[in-house]
Amino acid sequence: MGTVARLEHAARAGDAVRSDQSESARRLPRRGRGLAGGARRDGVTRANRRTLYLIGAGLLVAALVGGRWLAVETAERAWDRTFAGGEAVIAVRELSRLLQAVVLAVAIIWITGNLLIVYRAIGSVQMPRRLGDLEIVEAVPRRTLLTATALLGVVFGTLLSLGTSDWWRHAVLAASPPHFGVTDSTKLGLDAGYYVSVLPWLSVIQDRTFILVLGALGIVALLYGVIGSLRIRRGRIRASAYARAHIGVLLAVLALAIAWGAVLDPAEIVGGLHGPMDPAALSVRIPGAAVVAAMAIVTTVISLVWAWRDRPTMILAGWAALLISLAAGYFIIPGVVKASGPGESPELRQRRAALERVAFGLDLLDSTPPPAFASGEAAVRTIPLWDPAHIARAVDTNATAIALRAPRPDDQGAMWLVAPTRAPATLRVASETDSGLVLTTLPTGTIRLLFGPGQTGPIVMPGDSARSSGRVFPGKGRGIPLTGALRRFAIAWTIQEWGLTRGDSNGAHRVLLWRRDVSDRLERLAPFARFGTPTPVLRTGGDPLWWVSWGYVAHEAFPLVRSLPWRGDDVRFLRPGLIGAVSVETGETHLWLAPGYDSLTAAWARAFTPLIEPAERLPADLRAQLAYPIETFDLAVDQLVRASTDSVAQTAWSARPREPYQLGIASGAASGTVWTAIALESGLLTPKRFAALLAGAVTARGLELHLWRPSPTNPEKLPGELVGSSLLRPGQLRVWPTGNTLITVQGQFLDPVSARPAPAPHLTEVYVTYGGRAGHALTARTALLGGEQIITDTTLTARWERARRLAMRADSALAAGNLELFGSLWRQLMGELAPAQRPR
Repeated sequence: MGTVARLEHAARAGDAVRSDQSESARRLPRRGRGLAGGARRDGVTRANRRTLYLIGAGLLVAALVGGRWLAVETAERAWDRTFAGGEAVIAVRELSRLLQAVVLAVAIIWITGNLLIVYRAIGSVQMPRRLGDLEIVEAVPRRTLLTATALLGVVFGTLLSLGTSDWWRHAVLAASPPHFGVTDSTKLGLDAGYYVSVLPWLSVIQDRTFILVLGALGIVALLYGVIGSLRIRRGRIRASAYARAHIGVLLAVLALAIAWGAVLDPAEIVGGLHGPMDPAALSVRIPGAAVVAAMAIVTTVISLVWAWRDRPTMILAGWAALLISLAAGYFIIPGVVKASGPGESPELRQRRAALERVAFGLDLLDSTPPPAFASGEAAVRTIPLWDPAHIARAVDTNATAIALRAPRPDDQGAMWLVAPTRAPATLRVASETDSGLVLTTLPTGTIRLLFGPGQTGPIVMPGDSARSSGRVFPGKGRGIPLTGALRRFAIAWTIQEWGLTRGDSNGAHRVLLWRRDVSDRLERLAPFARFGTPTPVLRTGGDPLWWVSWGYVAHEAFPLVRSLPWRGDDVRFLRPGLIGAVSVETGETHLWLAPGYDSLTAAWARAFTPLIEPAERLPADLRAQLAYPIETFDLAVDQLVRASTDSVAQTAWSARPREPYQLGIASGAASGTVWTAIALESGLLTPKRFAALLAGAVTARGLELHLWRPSPTNPEKLPGELVGSSLLRPGQLRVWPTGNTLITVQGQFLDPVSARPAPAPHLTEVYVTYGGRAGHALTARTALLGGEQIITDTTLTARWERARRLAMRADSALAAGNLELFGSLWRQLMGELAPAQRPR
């Protein structure tokens, strides 16, 4: 009849009472007085195991991400502290993280708080489920809804807080704004420093406020619409009292954000933060912004009233009026005025030209000519025929390793410094002679190539070898000491060199040479600047070879200034504010204020003291070898060409040649100066007229920039374009004042395009024009002395007839395959289209 009932022990609910499975209930210990325990249950179920796996995976990810961040931060701090004043870099990085954390926290709290307000209005959420043929409705637990609300707040808050990594730049400048002493020349009357410091800081805060409020309003309105608390019926807004109060307050805050933006809008228009400034924007949008601000304040009051009492018509009318005022004041009326207006006034052009000269370094432009050569003989002896690109191919190196040396009294021609880029690392000088380039090795010995352009990857060296001849320079970035197991592990994880975790068995200290590329090294120390291509500089005493780079400080805002393209961005301000230098052998690094630095760079230097040294500490031997900052020079040329198109009194200018050139000017018994120059021509068709010469140099007085224009009664003309071929390639055309006229010198190089392997280029012919004469020969001196006087009929009819005949002969030569004759005829044709000047 089944199992016999047996009462083994007193039992509680859930314990086995009747069964033939004795293991279901544990027996009493012998002579024990207690009750038997319940059945053993498995402590780890499948659900518990899944939870443990998830927790373990989360902890592992957190450990990897957090550990990696901690390792990188440890390595960064160790590298920063190898420089005197490196604490400023650490402070800026901490400020950046603090601002990002504050924005992230505010965004998460703001979005989550608004979502929790919506959560309180939700009664219950029911989710349908199907069990076989049955469909049931199951209510979602409140705890699950609360968790989902918090997660959504974190997700949306994080998304709305992105893009704040550069806020530290605005905060630093706003805390200590620069003062240019130049006003914006408008009714606002603000200093130009306001537009590069305080205005960007206020603008980013206002933009982020607007985004957060608009994002919260959109999310909240969508959720209220889903739960049925917000509807639109017959063109009217229908909302519950709870939803109306919430949305009304958000609308009021949004209107306040719009009013704040309208207050900032006039300065943003003048500063160029809304694109190119035009007279319509200046005359219409500025007063229109005041109307928008007033309408936004009225709309704020209307939104608060609607939140208290249901007035659907009033809220729609208020926001419609605000949107109409926005469209009319910012877009419609300025567009109509711009299309029908008279254009820019001469007064506006004059004010804008003055501010553009300040923005691009043309405010101290000198109209006198640069130092001229005394004679044609002195000019052809000093003016280089080669350029860095051709020299680099001739000596098998990089063009960045070539630099024109300042002329010395005993030089017989142009001298080029050739820096080593690979072993054997010896310093060489290439001198230009009539027979070609002559390379001479300087008595500096072999140089260790530890730092320089393109030097990537870290190097571990003994501590003693990181010094030079036993000299110690603390705080100059000589290397990171690999001391301590924690530091070695952090650096090894950062640069993925796990061999660094091993200690020094012989007791010798090691150092890590990190960030050996010059531009990357300097931009890490001065993150507010962009550094140009480094150039080699030879110094006397100590480390012989240094890499020097100009640091450019740019900004996208400046009053009334039109933007110019620079490195893929549009800038309205660019000045060479810093000079950085790195030793090739030791990595000793310096940052100085450049001669003639601007107010914006001075504001940055105050935040990075003592990392950035005063301009007075710039060594004299290094300063004497500096060339004019090329990127500033290029933007100055672009600005002059653009300004020439604004003038109705002159023809637009064009640069000749396309790229700036360099030459050296001797100065008595001392070393000379390297000048950077370019010629400017006027005229749309050939022949063009020489309009001006722009030349810049670094002298004892600072940065000098000359814009010399010849006398209108004695016009000058440049020679025609020198055309190359598959075998010949023209060198750089160099123009310079000599005596009371101009001299032009240009070489022609034998540089075959299709030859494999490519032979080293060499000079085949030199073209010289001087004093109404033009000649070409194997050397510049011969071309100068053997030049033929230019005596031709320069009337338009005669030039056209000669050009027509030369074109016919060139076409016949090309059809016959005689490329040499075709090249010669083509050069003559170009000479006819752009003839040299008449003799005086």
